Amino acid sequence: MPWGSLKNTTTSKCSNFTMAEALAVVGVVSSIVGLVDFGSKVLHRLNDFQSNRGEIPETFKHVKDELPILLETLHQAKVAVEKGSIKEETKKALLLVVNGCQTQITLLDNLIARSLPREEDSWRKKAGKAIFSLRQDAKVTKITAILRTHIQSLANYRVTASSTLQAGNGMTIL
Repeated sequence: MPWGSLKNTTTSKCSNFTMAEALAVVGVVSSIVGLVDFGSKVLHRLNDFQSNRGEIPETFKHVKDELPILLETLHQAKVAVEKGSIKEETKKALLLVVNGCQTQITLLDNLIARSLPREEDSWRKKAGKAIFSLRQDAKVTKITAILRTHIQSLANYRVTASSTLQAGNGMTIL
């Protein structure tokens, strides 16, 4: 094979690797952005309900308190991916966690839509939703537990990545 052909092949392989890596970054970032947007809408719905009614059903209080933590943790992960400070294997694992969060938040959104009454609902529908929300406690608890696991995974990653970065820069880690 002539030298020029080998050179073009090598360049092509490097370009493909860079392109594949760039696509992976775009995929992870877009998934995180979509999840943060969707999670923010769910949180906004809970906040609106609380401001209109004075409080939210007990079933959803933990979710309302913990969802902002998840959203901030996801934002930090997005920044790390954009900076290129995440290995390829970690990006794949991160994408699995993001997809898991998306699934749980979608389930949560469906429960909220079926549980929280709206202004335009009749009194009968509001009463039905109140009763329905009381019976959803186990489902919300399960969703919250899974989200906590994902939050913990993301937080563990951030602590590890931060410690590794600090050690690499000669900083002392306490």
